[in-house]
Formats: sequence, structure tokens, C-alpha cells
Amino acid sequence: MADKMSSLRLAKKELRKSVRQTISSLSEESIKSQSRVVTSMILSLPEYQKAGSLGVYLSMPRGEISTGAIVKDALQLGKRVFVPYIYGKAVPREPEAPRSMMDMVSLHSLEDYETLAPDSWGIPTPSEPSLGGRNSCLNGAGYNDCDGKTKEEGNIELIIMPGMAFDKALGRLGHGKGYYDIFLRQFHEKSAPDGSRHHLPFLIGLALQEQMLPNDQRVPMDPTDWPVDALAVGDGSLVRR
Repeated sequence: MADKMSSLRLAKKELRKSVRQTISSLSEESIKSQSRVVTSMILSLPEYQKAGSLGVYLSMPRGEISTGAIVKDALQLGKRVFVPYIYGKAVPREPEAPRSMMDMVSLHSLEDYETLAPDSWGIPTPSEPSLGGRNSCLNGAGYNDCDGKTKEEGNIELIIMPGMAFDKALGRLGHGKGYYDIFLRQFHEKSAPDGSRHHLPFLIGLALQEQMLPNDQRVPMDPTDWPVDALAVGDGSLVRR
């Protein structure tokens, strides 16, 4: 079993390296063009249109599909928008958990989003002092829940996820930190103690066409990895269950 897991980790590492090299050579215009295509697809999806509350990653300056237009559209439509926040080791966690973990916290408004400062990766990120006034999906720091305190608020219904590589079977390879896989497991345990996947948000991955594996290849995955429910690709294709 140990040899199998070691081989799997190596396969993931090699695939990340290969895809990273490929997308590093992409032009800024190619990424912008693919981002426009994907944004148009997402805004037309019924799951997005009917969602009153969603989580969405905030994109890096380059190397992945930009989500800026999606976030702005959602806020302008009055949707409740949650974005990733990485907590350090001061947050309670399981003994074997990583040194840092992800939660998703609420944005207040379009102005709030546009004034977020970039982190060391260039990703717009809520500041630590602002967290006390934001709702939190996991409630790990004692803030309000993203699954709502009243029936009118509703549950988070949709999560838009990044990734390093994807396949046509909806497999997803993350960047190697396990943030989304651990977050989804914790969110699932919190919102569905009976183990039913019915309670999970609809998961959508966004991919540059260069992040898609050939039809006959699959992302190396283990039981802790979460596949997505749909995949919007920069070439205009949509893969879904």
C-alpha cells in the first residue's frame, strides 16, 4: 500500500510539472480569450443562474482561467459570494492535517471585492482583520456559517474550483496542497452527517484547454480526491455528469 501511494504521489508530481511547463508558455491573450469563453459558459449554466449562494476561487494573475468577471456578475446579481481564505496553524485542526487549511468566507459587495489586496501569489485575498465581519463556511474561527441562519438565506449551492489538470471523466488534480479536497470533506461532514452527497454543492472546475488530458488519459487520484460535477474548458466545451 505504501508503494502504491508513493507511486501515486510521484505520478501527480510529474503531471503537475508537465502541465505547469505547458501553461507557462501560454500568451496572456490566450488566457484572456479562454477566460472569456469559460465565463460566458458559466453565466449561462442553470446551476449558476439559480444559485443564490456560491463559492468561487479568486484567480492568480496568470496561468489559470480568470474568475473576476464571474465574481462581479454574481455580486451585481445579489448572489452571496464566498471566496477562499487560507488559515495558518493557529486554527484548530486534526493531528494529521496540513499546517494550513482553507475555508471560504463571504464578500460584502463589489466594492469589497475590488479593494481586496493581493497575497504573495498575486491572488486577491480578504485581510485577517476583516474576517470578524464575514461569514465562514466551516465556522472554524467562530464566524457565522455560509449555510445560512435562516431559510431565506439558503445553503451554498455551487463551488467553482481551480485545478492544475483535469480529464474527461471529471477527475481533478489540484496544486498539491489539498486545500479543496480537505475543505470539501469537512464541509460534507458538517452539512451531511448522514453521509449523503445530496447535500454537497454542485462542483464546477474551470480549465484552460492546455490543462485537459487527452481522452485516453486520467488524472491520478486517490480516495481523498474529489472529482467535479462539471467542467468548463477554454475551448468552449462543457463536460458534465
